[in-house]
Amino acid sequence: MSKLNFHKSLVALTLLCGFFIYAFQAFQTKWVLDSLAWISLFYFFGLTWLTFKIANSGVKKDNKTFITRTYGAIGIRFIFSIFPLFIYLVFYPKREMPFIIAYLLLYFFYTAFEIYFLVVNLRPDLNKKNPS
Repeated sequence: MSKLNFHKSLVALTLLCGFFIYAFQAFQTKWVLDSLAWISLFYFFGLTWLTFKIANSGVKKDNKTFITRTYGAIGIRFIFSIFPLFIYLVFYPKREMPFIIAYLLLYFFYTAFEIYFLVVNLRPDLNKKNPS
């Protein structure tokens, strides 16, 4: 997969998640998502783009560099994902459960998406080393 496919797929995932947030807001009357869900969506879009660039920059170099950059990107993603949620839980008086669930779902969707694209980038390298 090329970087272009990653960017197109990232935009498609963001639009799909945005559609689900919009649909949930439009059709759900009991639980209401506030504007923080939209901010979280764009936050995870940017965070995924950044961490993928960091991890993907090590693919063309040796294995040690790739592993170091991938673990670094995972750490960055985790810290920068958990910190806003911690701020929300400490300082936001409402603490709405639908937002927390939406935030965690966005975290898992974008993390799985990034891992998928990193694994796809490694497949050609695996085929070169093990011709069978």
